[in-house]
Amino acid sequence: MTVKPSSGSVSVSNLVKTTRNISIAALLFALVIALIGSSCSAVNPTALTVNKWSLSDSDFQSQIEAFSKVYESSGGGSSLRSADGNSWATSYTAAFLNDQLSLQLAQLGVDERGLTVTDADRAAAKELLEENFTNGSGSSVFGDLPASYQNTLIEGVAAQNVLSAAVIADAQTDGGLRKLYESTKDQYQGDLVCSSHILVLAGAGSGNAAPTDAQYATALASITDIKSQLSGTTNFAALAAAKSQDTGSATAGGALPCGPVGTFVTEFDNATWTQPVGVVGAPVKTKFGYHLILVTARGKLTFEQLKESIKIAVTDNADAIVNAELARIAANAQISVNGRYGQFDTATAKIVAPLGATSTTTSTIAGLPRQ
Repeated sequence: MTVKPSSGSVSVSNLVKTTRNISIAALLFALVIALIGSSCSAVNPTALTVNKWSLSDSDFQSQIEAFSKVYESSGGGSSLRSADGNSWATSYTAAFLNDQLSLQLAQLGVDERGLTVTDADRAAAKELLEENFTNGSGSSVFGDLPASYQNTLIEGVAAQNVLSAAVIADAQTDGGLRKLYESTKDQYQGDLVCSSHILVLAGAGSGNAAPTDAQYATALASITDIKSQLSGTTNFAALAAAKSQDTGSATAGGALPCGPVGTFVTEFDNATWTQPVGVVGAPVKTKFGYHLILVTARGKLTFEQLKESIKIAVTDNADAIVNAELARIAANAQISVNGRYGQFDTATAKIVAPLGATSTTTSTIAGLPRQ
């Protein structure tokens, strides 16, 4: 949970691509079994229970009040309280508990896999939390939370990071990639094209405001110079990593996920379907700038031809894969939620706001009356 998360950057590869080779739904189908869960009645003295771990009602109210104070003092957006000011919005209590649930599921996953959370992992988690819990001036307010709550967050985030790394590493093994391929095989029955590219932006390269002729001319000069540095295709990946301004694909040597006709913007798409395979074509102009495109495979492709593309899709959909693993863990856990604060939805493995309620009362710990 963050106070004011920094805005994420969008890579140009995400702007170029209009479809994904592996759908998130397919990934979830491949990795998640049928979900089970339970909810407890409003008389449960705990706010949340996950197997043997429980968050008492008093600790929950203490934490949610502490977070609210930090959030509001840091210039957070809309108030976390309901209109009467004496209760919490149920969307807030459900979201808060959902974060707690994710932290506990991650720790269950770490234990299940026999993984180790080190002091270095905890230090990295604390640093990340301090970066995310910031006020309007950019100063960290993480230290304003109670020490016990800080420790809960540090342990949970450290476990999440360790588990995430293990899950993504497993998904990128030959066995993991084969599993994804087999479970999403219907996506690969038609003709597909696989390509890599090097991009030089024209102007800002957002694709929203059209670059000027002068900006296109500058980009063309740069891409032409890069092409002159090619030795056939042997150093294409190295040049892409060093020179491409598509931050999303540069780290993969310019490689993009394979896809059917219409996967990319028109000019780029046309080039991938007409260029000779294995040859770097002439610079291609799009609304982003100029691209050098290398088509690596085209037609009806085998698993071996698609393996690198699936690996890229794993990276692109890392959050979905990790969430799928948390959902799998939830399916085998005993989860109960105080009905005042939320309900565990077995279909999504998430805690949602109570049906028909818009606010929930707090205790005197928060300085507010219990109704």
